[in-house]
Amino acid sequence: MAQPTAAESGGWMPRETWDAPVRGESCPLCAELAWGVQANAYFYKVADLRLSELRLAANQNVPGYCVLVCKRHVREPYELSPDERGLFFEDMMATGLALERVFQPIKMNFELLGNIVPHLHCHVNPRYYGDPWPDSPVRPGVQPVYLTPSEYRERAARIRTALR
Repeated sequence: MAQPTAAESGGWMPRETWDAPVRGESCPLCAELAWGVQANAYFYKVADLRLSELRLAANQNVPGYCVLVCKRHVREPYELSPDERGLFFEDMMATGLALERVFQPIKMNFELLGNIVPHLHCHVNPRYYGDPWPDSPVRPGVQPVYLTPSEYRERAARIRTALR
């Protein structure tokens, strides 16, 4: 029986393409972590935390939007040991608190998705009064905002300072 196409399955990639990174094979986040990538078209590295790497998203349509990437390849947080789960949660809370200190949002959204890359990561979105999505999650593809390299460095440095 043929696998459904992405369009037929609502945009999902072919199952065999999905299963490989679930197993940790060809996982783009694992590759970036292993290669020590500091920046690319999607992020600027902010800091190494206890079990995670904190990244400032390249698209800053929400000031301070970050992604926290688990340094160990798992698909879901319950695949971590209880101690590792605690460390990952502590990394999430340290990130949220640092973003709160730097950007003074009215709310912080933590989104554990992974529908495109099945490697544990958390989108951390500061929310601001008057943003265009009061009744839904942030939509990064809508109204993208890109900064200059010096603006990314400055924003990442402010977050790093707040993490201390």
